[in-house]
Amino acid sequence: MKLAVPTTLLNSQQAMEVASMTIHNEAPVAVERGLSDPEIVDKWVSVARSLAPLVESEVARGTEDKLVTRKVVQAWKDAGLYRLLIPTRLGGEGLDSASYLTVAEEISRQDASAGWTFAIHTVGTLFPGLLLPESSYRLIIGDDADRIACGFAFGKVPGTARPVDGGYLVVSEPMPFGSGTQHVDRVASMLYLLDSNGEEVIGEDGKPVVVNSYIDPSNIEWLGNWDPAGLQGTGSGHYRVKEHVLEEKWLSVAPGERISDPVFGQGFLPLVHLHHSSVALGVAKRAIEEVAKSAKGRRRGEVAALDENGVFQSDFVRIDSLYQSARAFLLSAYQQIWQAALQGRVTEQHTARVQQADHYAHRVLRDIVSTASVWAGSDAIPRDNVFARLTRDTAVALNHLMLSPHQTANLAPVLLAEAQTGSSRTS
Repeated sequence: MKLAVPTTLLNSQQAMEVASMTIHNEAPVAVERGLSDPEIVDKWVSVARSLAPLVESEVARGTEDKLVTRKVVQAWKDAGLYRLLIPTRLGGEGLDSASYLTVAEEISRQDASAGWTFAIHTVGTLFPGLLLPESSYRLIIGDDADRIACGFAFGKVPGTARPVDGGYLVVSEPMPFGSGTQHVDRVASMLYLLDSNGEEVIGEDGKPVVVNSYIDPSNIEWLGNWDPAGLQGTGSGHYRVKEHVLEEKWLSVAPGERISDPVFGQGFLPLVHLHHSSVALGVAKRAIEEVAKSAKGRRRGEVAALDENGVFQSDFVRIDSLYQSARAFLLSAYQQIWQAALQGRVTEQHTARVQQADHYAHRVLRDIVSTASVWAGSDAIPRDNVFARLTRDTAVALNHLMLSPHQTANLAPVLLAEAQTGSSRTS
């Protein structure tokens, strides 16, 4: 069956990008706020840092269970950290993306799995705000704006939604990469939209319509098959949506006004990369801190004190420079796209710079962690050592589809055109 369905309500990656473009160009967001007050940002970084002893004490349990513990998740909620990205008019703290990045970086510094989970909880909760009516989104985040939602958002579509009395009958196969979904209030799933006869609805582009749905966790079955080399505590295994009737308000085809706000106006891809960026920065920072501590006054072979050795010092300066440059690039890219979103003028150049900055951060992350591990010597050998964990976590993080080297080829035409016309951004 062919049906004209508004593309802003679809949830394939392409459709979400179209939705973002529509928000940018046709419905400029209200100028609600600029960049966050540095004192407020410092306060939230301090809040995150105060939880470091708890987060680090729970790493072993999270590794064993293959899931960040409920105790850690509850601590983030109690501290108000789940409210950071939610707009102030919806009850949140309304931090801009660059400011949020500094807070999320601190959590990833404590533990990559914890940082991955926190970021996917906070960033993941933004997507229903982009796709669902405001009334539905308010139900997701709750009166205190600290409830969360996330789930598998792109790739092979695992299920279908057919209209029936009371909503849509949802049927689904298992889907992979349910990071952190075991702790959320609504779980995301992509579904092909069917008509009442069970036939696929075809959109204006000639392709089957894909919708995003947000499911009550009572209708989710987790298969418990996450057993990776790194990021062991993220719970990123398969999950399946049980067959049930889902109310229309939880589907991206639901009618109603969508939210206009800079945080959503940045678009799909910059939000996805916000999650990954925070993990890369946190892991890089931890590697630098750990190798500095490991080298202090340490003898290695004929070197009496490693931290006084010129070769080590040169390498340390190099990897610290890589971290500082990657961090500055990311913060600048997110500050620029935020300012553009305030004015409803986000362009493909803004998006490309965010992607470029994240790819760069992950490329230097590999260098930073491997260099730190080499200088750590025998400290890096035990399986439960922090250097071993950082190495494993980095390897798995780099294998995410969004960070595949082939993705950078998609950026080249935009960046080349910008350079060829002399319109490259410098501020």
